[in-house]
Amino acid sequence: MTAVLTYLIAFVVLISVITIIHESGHFFAARVCRVKVLDFSVGMGPSIFQKQDKYQTNYNIRILPIGGFVQMLGEGENSSEKDSFQSKSYYQRLFIVLAGPMANFILAFIIFVGLNLYGIQEISSDIGQVKKDSPAYNAGIESGTKLIRIDESFVETRMEVQSALLRRLGETGIINIETEDFQGTTSSHQIYISDWLKGQEPNDLMRDLGMYLPAEIIIAQMTENGPAANSGLMIGDRINAIDFNEIKSWEDLKFFINSSEGKEILVSISRNNSNFDYVIQPEYKESPEATWLIGIAANLKILPSSIIKKRYGLVEGSVKALKDTYSKSAESLIFLKKMVQGLISPRNLGGPVMIGQYAGDSIKYGGLFSFLMLMALISIGLGIINLLPIPVLDGGQVVMMTLEKIKGSPLSENFVGITYRLGIAFIVCLMIFTFFNDLSRIF
Repeated sequence: MTAVLTYLIAFVVLISVITIIHESGHFFAARVCRVKVLDFSVGMGPSIFQKQDKYQTNYNIRILPIGGFVQMLGEGENSSEKDSFQSKSYYQRLFIVLAGPMANFILAFIIFVGLNLYGIQEISSDIGQVKKDSPAYNAGIESGTKLIRIDESFVETRMEVQSALLRRLGETGIINIETEDFQGTTSSHQIYISDWLKGQEPNDLMRDLGMYLPAEIIIAQMTENGPAANSGLMIGDRINAIDFNEIKSWEDLKFFINSSEGKEILVSISRNNSNFDYVIQPEYKESPEATWLIGIAANLKILPSSIIKKRYGLVEGSVKALKDTYSKSAESLIFLKKMVQGLISPRNLGGPVMIGQYAGDSIKYGGLFSFLMLMALISIGLGIINLLPIPVLDGGQVVMMTLEKIKGSPLSENFVGITYRLGIAFIVCLMIFTFFNDLSRIF
């Protein structure tokens, strides 16, 4: 119950902050342009709290913590009142509409600056293991090296690697990669791809090419009266080797256990700075992927040597934050473009359930730093989505206002009504689709 509450609170806080910032952009831009704001709402549905200020603006907190809106006088209708939205010039209305998405980008920038000043902690581009017969293995990439360049992008962290590889999803061709060993010697490699991960739901693109994190395998759970528990293994043990074969990944662990075909295996572990060996006989589990098991679940603990810790000054941190905001925005656009082209599966889209899961996981496993990083990324995503030229979204309003300016007179009510109904239908269908995507991930 506590875990569910953590995920729920994390989701509500995340969505509420991003929504408030977005709507505040519209709100303050409207005030600057002297447009009367009738309602500032966070959430949807019936109001559970309301307050009115001296400008007769109603502030509402609504029962469903998803979305929000700012209602301005004369919005969506012709009005000659001097403080109405429609009475303002094209450029003033453009400023008000675009202020929402811009506020989302500004929020992300501020978060990035704050994290850079506080000190960031990221996973390096080190390669812990290269899976045999994988694309990386066939390209000659070796374990113990690190990635320093992918195509034209220089990389230092795993996130930068992910960003560079994201640009190649669904494509056919060659990924040019440069690596460096611990002596500083660089090597060039070519990975040949064909419709790479097209139609799939990729998670870790570096791993999809066969390159794994430099990590330790730590026992997190054990089956009661299972082979591992009965042999004397304990939660917290680090698994070093099986039958003297070094274990560098979860894939290694599964492979060597399954390769035993039920014969006894020698498991070498570390516990409290001491090393122990245990003889264990795997048991067979009947399943679609019939396999031999020893009854453990393990966590990957990233090696301390692969953690990069940096702290920036105000100027350097601000410049980096600006670059990060731009690059993440560009990646979002590339992602959407590839999805429209059919190069990326639309099943990668997620709704409230997925956001809630990510929000809860970030708090549970990464703390406030990870939660704020997620908030920045989702804020950028919301800004990008709202700029799409879809009626009812900010981008759609910009298109409608621009068409009106080109025409030189208001658009017909019939045309506006049809486009907005189509826009609402599209958004509703998208929400239903992402909701079912969320359900499929759960079940």
